[in-house]
Amino acid sequence: MQRLAGFVSRRSRHFWTAIGLLLVGIIATVDYFTQPDILILYLIPIILVDWFAGEKPGVILAIASAIAWFASDVLTTTQDTTGVALYWNLAVRSGIFLIVTYMLSGLLASRKRHEDLMHFIIHDLRSPLTNILTGLQTLREMRNGNMDESEQEMLDMALISSNRMLTLINSLLDLPRLEHRKMPVDRREVSVNELVNDSLAVVALWAAQNRVRVVYEADPMVSTVVADPDITTRVLVNLLSNALKYSPPDSTITVRAYPSEDGMVIFSVTDQGPGIPPEWVEKVFDKYAQVEARKEGASTGLGLTFCQLAVEAQKGRIWIESELGKGTTVLFSLPAGKGKRAPLLEE
Repeated sequence: MQRLAGFVSRRSRHFWTAIGLLLVGIIATVDYFTQPDILILYLIPIILVDWFAGEKPGVILAIASAIAWFASDVLTTTQDTTGVALYWNLAVRSGIFLIVTYMLSGLLASRKRHEDLMHFIIHDLRSPLTNILTGLQTLREMRNGNMDESEQEMLDMALISSNRMLTLINSLLDLPRLEHRKMPVDRREVSVNELVNDSLAVVALWAAQNRVRVVYEADPMVSTVVADPDITTRVLVNLLSNALKYSPPDSTITVRAYPSEDGMVIFSVTDQGPGIPPEWVEKVFDKYAQVEARKEGASTGLGLTFCQLAVEAQKGRIWIESELGKGTTVLFSLPAGKGKRAPLLEE
């Protein structure tokens, strides 16, 4: 699906206009030989071009469709073509096609304004939230050892919540850029242990607050991966945050990184939570399924959509293994680096 979205986003207006005109020609040919009532068929290229290329190409397709339909009528009718009926039909069809074009363009423009407004609001939320986090962290360092248990708990809770909000805001800001392949990805060879340990440090406070143990099982055969360190750390933080959200107290979250036979390194985050219903395992990466999933108690957060796009942007893939009552494991793969690996231990 994401590859199809990437293909669509890379096509130019001229490409979609040419495709639309080709479809109009095919539909007009079918109209000439079969003479069916095919108003709906003419609307297909108009909607396609208006959606992907914009209003002006959509108007061109609307006029071209009306003319093609008119030409088909003229060539197939046995009546006098000088009558007003054919020209009246041309005017009516042109009006219908143009109304559809302008209505769809208005809908798309409204959607774009909504997305821009949401992006503007979310972006403006990040700066004050960052300042709040800085203030809370400074206060924690200044009052270290000088706070009673309740004060420490309140401060930790504020830090945890602020970090979760910042993670969500960053994901919301980067989702459109990842979807349209406009987010820069700095892929280079990085240490697997550093990626995992940096991610664990981000969620350590939350894990301690929830009384959840987080374990990293390092594989001596894994050394480096080819990845963007910032994006990959955020993927791991999202997966760990999601696991923490559904982990009961006194449970364990296990992080692993191990080599696969196809030259990839597989990262996995396993929790001991309630698991995901089978019908939702393949849907949790779809951001449009999150609302419906939340109603049924299967929501895993918008972060998984970011994780899927971020992993695929780094030439990897992500998937889920889950069973109700037995926890969930989220796995993703990235290309292995050329770093030296530890030798196998002799048994």
